[in-house]
This record gives sequence, C-alpha cells and structure tokens, in this order.
Amino acid sequence: MSSIGVDIGASHISCGLYNSEYDKLECKIYFPNRMNRNIDINSSTKLFIRIVIELLDRLIKENDISIDNVTSLGIGCPGGIDKDNVVFLGSSSLNVKEINWRKELKKYNTEVFVENDCICAGICESYVNNINDFLMFTLGSGLGMAYMYNYQCIDQIIWDISELNKKVGNKHDKYIKSFESLSNKYNEYKKGKYERGEIFKCIEEGDIRARNILRDYIKNFIEGIVRISEKYDIKDFSIGGGMSEYSKYFIDEIKKSLPDLNIHIAKYRNDSGIIGAALLEKVSNNNIFKDMKSHKSNNNLATTYM
Repeated sequence: MSSIGVDIGASHISCGLYNSEYDKLECKIYFPNRMNRNIDINSSTKLFIRIVIELLDRLIKENDISIDNVTSLGIGCPGGIDKDNVVFLGSSSLNVKEINWRKELKKYNTEVFVENDCICAGICESYVNNINDFLMFTLGSGLGMAYMYNYQCIDQIIWDISELNKKVGNKHDKYIKSFESLSNKYNEYKKGKYERGEIFKCIEEGDIRARNILRDYIKNFIEGIVRISEKYDIKDFSIGGGMSEYSKYFIDEIKKSLPDLNIHIAKYRNDSGIIGAALLEKVSNNNIFKDMKSHKSNNNLATTYM
C-alpha cells in the first residue's frame, strides 16, 4: 500500500512515495522554497500551487509511479489547517493565502488529506516506533511542537508549552528556538548570509563565534526541556526538521545533560514530515492502530537512533 506525502517548509518543499507495508520511503524529491514576499499574495498563492503540482508531477514521472496504485495524497503545511475541508489556511512567511488542496489536486484522482507539518512528523514517529506519549520538535526555519498521544496532537498542552517556552521578561526570546534564530545571530556577527550547512562547516573548521552561538542554543534547549518535563512529566522527546540532519553537533551533549529523559533524533530525520503526511489516510480511517501489531515496540528510545 503506497501513498504520497508532501512536506511544505519555509526553506524547501519535499515529497515522496511511502510504502507502509514495508515501512519504506521508496523515492523522494526536494525543491528549494524561495517564495517572493514582495509580490501580490494572490499571484504568490497561484505560483505556490503550481510549484507543488510541478513537484508532484516530477515525482510521478521520474519514478514511473502509477497514480492508480496510490491510495492517497497527504499534505503537511506550516500553521493552521482545516482538516475536514482539506484546506491550508495560509502563511505570511510563505506569502500565500487559503488553499483548498482537495480542489487544487483533483487531477490526481485520489483522496487528499491535510495536517500541520509538525504533527505529520509526530505521526511518523508514533507509527515507526510504536510510541504514543511524547513531544515532537521540528527545528528548522521555524519551530514546530506537537504533543502526540495516540497519533493525535493535544492542542491545549501545546498552547501551554508555547507559553512555558517563553523566557520571563522577554516575550520575543525562547528557550527552544528554530534554527533560524541560531543562523540569524551568526549572520549578524558575520554581516553575511550563511546557509545552515555552511554554519556547521564553520564550526568544524574551529570558528569560535559559531561554536559559542551553538553552545548557547544547546544550553537554552536543555533549560526548556527541563521546564517542560517538570511541569508535564513528559519523558520522551523527538527532534526532527532540518536541524536533525546535524545532530552529531548537539545530541550527545543534550543526552548527557538530561540522563533521566529519552531524547532522540527522529528516525527519518527531516523526512519524517513526508512520511507522516503519507500516513494521514491511515490516521483518518483509524487503520493505523491495526497496523501497530506489525511494528516492534521499543520503549528505550534513547538507543534507537544513535
């Protein structure tokens, strides 16, 4: 059984074909997301829809996928969504307004689902690792959080954690931050525009300023996890998003500082959003619970990925 998942992010859009029977992302493609925020939002939205459709067409053509064998198409979107009507409510960072994905993707003649992108990543982690009580982070151009219980995000807890994540006395500062906040500090110092990979290359080459900025980032992250765990007694935390691709620079220090918690990198790292989006059909139909019998339970998450 195969389905297509699309993960929409601020830095890129990715999509892939996922086979849930074999728990395998069979193919995937990426497209850098360089939306023009200076053009009219109506024109920008039309352009954005065309980009997503062209990416899907490429995936299907380049991998010789028969759309008749694709059971569904899931879209993970940043920000708000209307699941019942398959509508993305829009995003100022993407410069797009409301999009009805069921209508826009009707040419594929398959069922379409929509969900928040971080929740999609959380669904993937739940399904792959058979866990149902954890906090999912997606650290990338933005910060995503989803408290997952039985493949659902408990919104009230996330709203509370979002407030808890704010540092006292400074409403704009947070303990757990997006990668963008780290890169902004480095780029302000360098007076340049360094991409994610370039900054970590600078760290490898011994750039003291880059190392200090990352050290402060990690310190804040640890303090935020402590606050959240103490208030909500959450023991399991998963880290996905673009930052997860660079986990060798920070995961050991975080684990060492939090020995009583299970802190791990998402199994599929930045691809978790694609897979979670592809699994939306199963979640919607509650078929995902039936499939759990075929997935090995692993309670020691801290040793699963490293």
